[in-house]
Amino acid sequence: MPNDDRFVRSGVFLKSVVVSVGVVAAVVLAPPHAVAKVPPTPDDLPDRVEPYAPYVGANSCSKRAQPGARAFGELLVATWPKTHYSTGRTCTTARSEHHDGRAVDWMTSVREKYGKKRARDLLRWLLRSDAAGNPAANARRLGVMYLIWNNRIWSSYRASDGWRAYSNCASAPQRSADTRCHRDHVHVSLSWAGARGRTSFYDSTYAGNDYGPCRPADLAWASRWTSVRRTPCPWYPEPRAPSGSSSLHRSLVTYSGLRISAGMSGPAVTVVQRALKLERTGRWGRSSRTAMREYKRARSLGGNAVVGPRVWRSLLARTAP
Repeated sequence: MPNDDRFVRSGVFLKSVVVSVGVVAAVVLAPPHAVAKVPPTPDDLPDRVEPYAPYVGANSCSKRAQPGARAFGELLVATWPKTHYSTGRTCTTARSEHHDGRAVDWMTSVREKYGKKRARDLLRWLLRSDAAGNPAANARRLGVMYLIWNNRIWSSYRASDGWRAYSNCASAPQRSADTRCHRDHVHVSLSWAGARGRTSFYDSTYAGNDYGPCRPADLAWASRWTSVRRTPCPWYPEPRAPSGSSSLHRSLVTYSGLRISAGMSGPAVTVVQRALKLERTGRWGRSSRTAMREYKRARSLGGNAVVGPRVWRSLLARTAP
């Protein structure tokens, strides 16, 4: 991964913002006793505010949260110390910005008085206009792509629609649906600029859109983020296994292109282990890495244990009908 974490200090690159979190409060339009604790806003922001983030869905996999996602999560915990957040997920066929490290789930419950207030205070802070009248100024400066909370969704790419109903959650009030309907956490998906920490909230520099990595036409997943991309990725139909393919080949097509490296786990790892006739542990451990090095050296594909596009193409060719 390129050295883009130049603003990171102890896992967070919020400059001097975080140190003052505990003493910052803002009064919102509410009864006199209602005081909202909110994150501090940097005092050296440029006049220009980032555009609303376009929708860029997840198409890659990262075993770590992106630096901007970590920074945003730490900002929330610094503001509300008794809360916590989560970021990454094991990559599966159900695409999510959790998979490429761009999503943050901040744990707070609508069923608790202060949990509901915390979420309300955060969302108002994100979506309020700044002194210059720029709507959703903090959300745009942080690179927020969409928010989900308590049965509703707000999307930067549909900002004029405001909050909308999410799924069928309004008709599913039972506690068992709280996680699916985002009643026990606020979900925040970030743009690539926000996820990489390249927006004005972090470094006081205006950031244009970053469309992230593009997947090749013949593979189902893109490689990891390596550099800013200012134009949208070309559209390709999803690759499909040809008629008569084995179950192994079909599974390889499904996960083709997904980058696998040391420490990763999940169904994509299991598929590659199956293709190499290894024990299917679902974790890219030492024995799997050793076997992959041997596989790559024998085919002049390099000498490391990373599963990248050339390895996927080799495995697909070997198992094709």
